[in-house]
Amino acid sequence: MFNKSKLPTLSKYYLYSLDKIYILNFILLPLCVLYFFINLARKVFFSNKKHNVVPVIVVGNLTVGGTGKTSLVIWLCNNLTSRKYKIGIISGGYKTNNPNELQIVGNNSQIKEVGDEAILIKRNTEAVVCKCKNRKKAYEYLVSNFELDVIISDDGLSHYSLSRDLDVVIVKENKPFGNGLLLPAGPLRETPSSINNYENIVVNKSKKSSLLGFCYDLSSVIDINKSEEIDIYNLSGTTMHLVTAIANPDLLIKYLNRLNIDLITHIYPDHYIFEKKDFLFEDDYKVIMTEKDFVKCLLFNLDDAYFLPTKIIVDNDIKIMLNDKVSELLKV
Repeated sequence: MFNKSKLPTLSKYYLYSLDKIYILNFILLPLCVLYFFINLARKVFFSNKKHNVVPVIVVGNLTVGGTGKTSLVIWLCNNLTSRKYKIGIISGGYKTNNPNELQIVGNNSQIKEVGDEAILIKRNTEAVVCKCKNRKKAYEYLVSNFELDVIISDDGLSHYSLSRDLDVVIVKENKPFGNGLLLPAGPLRETPSSINNYENIVVNKSKKSSLLGFCYDLSSVIDINKSEEIDIYNLSGTTMHLVTAIANPDLLIKYLNRLNIDLITHIYPDHYIFEKKDFLFEDDYKVIMTEKDFVKCLLFNLDDAYFLPTKIIVDNDIKIMLNDKVSELLKV
């Protein structure tokens, strides 16, 4: 495996993991206590309880790393747009050149300026997408400059300066709290028990799970050259390069392996900005990636490449719950 991400290497040698407790996790435990009290102070002294002119929905999680927040934000936005609501979305601009600079995302926006998640949202919705690490600043700008019914914050559960009317918390089906430790010894921003403080819990789950939430629709891929959708089973029995920079690629790898796709994996850190050389290989095997990866490759003119579109299947009970909550916010 060609691996640019350090976490798998540290885990391989039993040094550090977000799912288990190794020597570095143990050494970092005192910093967890410090993190806990700093976060508690931020919550007590900086929480904004001001009434919002436009209702705010925060889609977040208790852990660092990917749980499918952006995917649910896209689905929720399109669901509300179909009901004729005008939606604004705040994206944090993580790992951009200047995260605190406010930008409205357009068709010509660059990854380094607004981030991969903002581009992905813009490609898949009709929302006004605003990139800014300062969620409160982004909210105030959207309210002042656009006529919107709802504003959704992609992540931002711990950004207490942004008052919110509805929190939607996503947890993973497997090991939802990782090793159960706070940052930096574990993946948690809040203690596991804090999940009880949130009413609207959505599980990122497998297709056969009985838990309430959503699962990814991985039934098709997009042929980049032809811009057409094909059945993913057409790739069964082939060897492919998986090039990805998502937080949790393990489930994707297992799924593709079950389809009898022999993968040569190239795993990069989450939000890594690709260069064209990352896709140059000394063979003729095709490339597969997620749509989040693809938006960073739009100018590369890749040959023989496919991406998995960002589509999720949401349980009816979750649809009803979210529709009811939003209707209540808007007093419809």
